[in-house]
Amino acid sequence: MPLCIATLLFALHCVLLTSCVAFRCTHLSGALVQIDVGVGQVMGVNKDDSIFTRYGSSWTQLPGKLKHVTVGPAGVWGANRENHIFKLVGTDWLNVPGLLKQIDAGGDQFVAGANHVDAPFCLPKENTVGYSGSNSALNWRQIPGSLKYYSCGPYSCWGVNSGDQIFVRKGVNSFNCEGDGTWQKVPGSLSMIEVGSDGSVYGVNSAGGVFRRDSTSACQPEGTGWTHLPLYSGQVKHVSYDLGHLWLILNNDAIYDCTEL
Repeated sequence: MPLCIATLLFALHCVLLTSCVAFRCTHLSGALVQIDVGVGQVMGVNKDDSIFTRYGSSWTQLPGKLKHVTVGPAGVWGANRENHIFKLVGTDWLNVPGLLKQIDAGGDQFVAGANHVDAPFCLPKENTVGYSGSNSALNWRQIPGSLKYYSCGPYSCWGVNSGDQIFVRKGVNSFNCEGDGTWQKVPGSLSMIEVGSDGSVYGVNSAGGVFRRDSTSACQPEGTGWTHLPLYSGQVKHVSYDLGHLWLILNNDAIYDCTEL
């Protein structure tokens, strides 16, 4: 078969697959402005900064106030309205020195995030897992660049800047949370992005559309392209993915748990 015909058939096959993507979504009780899932746990915060976790089919409120919460291999972390950072140890939120407006615990036992002036930071495993209060060592590492949202998985970190441009950083691990030292610009435009615990990448654009990055892997962290997911288009503001479940928060704070058919 001539190469050009084979390429055309492959492209057509990809288009057909993309157009047939379907999910079954379940509307859950409650209202949240932000949600994060990882290592089988679900965490979220509402418009009043109240914190919730999901047990079975119901939500349980946790003490404290946060504007952003995250759960992953590094544990449960969050940031409040003053950008103060906290880690959940037992039943207590311990203050962690530093300031971040958004934080992510999805890396390989390290955390990452962006501060109020869009400077990205990460904290390696040696500081995250054993953090137990003011006597614990800390070594926040600033990463060159400017990002408003930064999320990490087992082998890559992804971020978006104030212009909704998308970037990926490769070579990250529990001891080298900065990665290989370079940013790779990825085509597309997203207002927020999340990396799942398996390395999958999902995001939302400024028009409320949901997208999934195709074919991400440890060998090719940047993937190959974007697939638009026909999920409440124009209404979604936040997504998070773990263990086959894609969680959505809509503009009206409604919560949906979606699984691919």
